[in-house]
Amino acid sequence: MAEQPSPEPFYSMARRAGEILFLSGFGPVDDKLEVVGTDIEEQTAFTMDAIGRALEKEGATFDDVVRTNVFLLKMEDRDGFNRAYMRYFKERMPTRRLIGAGDLYKGILVEIDCTAYLGK
Repeated sequence: MAEQPSPEPFYSMARRAGEILFLSGFGPVDDKLEVVGTDIEEQTAFTMDAIGRALEKEGATFDDVVRTNVFLLKMEDRDGFNRAYMRYFKERMPTRRLIGAGDLYKGILVEIDCTAYLGK
């Protein structure tokens, strides 16, 4: 099992269990824990890029993602979120749960976690 440490001591950003990779919630927050981007499309792109880097560290790509859980601060951002999100998946979209969270870390507009299957 691989484990990618988190900036917080109480969880891992990535944890592999056999052929399944679990990624913790990623948001538009840089290495200094400052919010990046001012609208939903910018924040979604930053978040998805971070997820892409985490997947790559574990030998995976967005093609391996089978499930995402998405938390939006405001459900009215759904269309903008979808425009940015869909650019990251080529053929098959993963299953997804989209939730209006109402309160996210530092007021970010989006947080995403995912599960990837690495078996072939």
